[in-house]
Amino acid sequence: MKPNKPPESEDSLEAAMARGVEIVRQMNVVVHEELKHKPEALAEWDAIMEEYADILAEDETKSEEAKVAAEIREHMDRISAEIDRLGQLDPTDLEVNEGIARNLAAIHEVDAIMRTKCAKYPAQLAAWEEGVMRPVKMLEMMFVEAMHVENEKPAN
Repeated sequence: MKPNKPPESEDSLEAAMARGVEIVRQMNVVVHEELKHKPEALAEWDAIMEEYADILAEDETKSEEAKVAAEIREHMDRISAEIDRLGQLDPTDLEVNEGIARNLAAIHEVDAIMRTKCAKYPAQLAAWEEGVMRPVKMLEMMFVEAMHVENEKPAN
């Protein structure tokens, strides 16, 4: 008697679906090449492929959304690593203020990129604005205020 297989996780099911969609795409290219001189047969094939058009388009949208999410994570991981490095420095070190200013500028550059890339994905844009840019703007205001207070102090 064979042991029962555990139910497939959502991730493995999505991976299997993605592989299936890619196989259908590849098969479509091969069939078009094979049937290019047989218009009736090609028309039949295209009619069959019409049934899959929504699935193929939906898969492209999901993969594009996943790419945007991965790019957001990549940018944020780099910025987070730099912030961690700055956290190890002495707060009186001038490199800290310069590093914070560089990171804020980098975040604004990433923000411009993400707003462009997320234009088609309102959920991703909302997550970016709420999860990243809102806290960044608060920290930036605190940093600017602290720099203003520091610059107002008499020189030692």
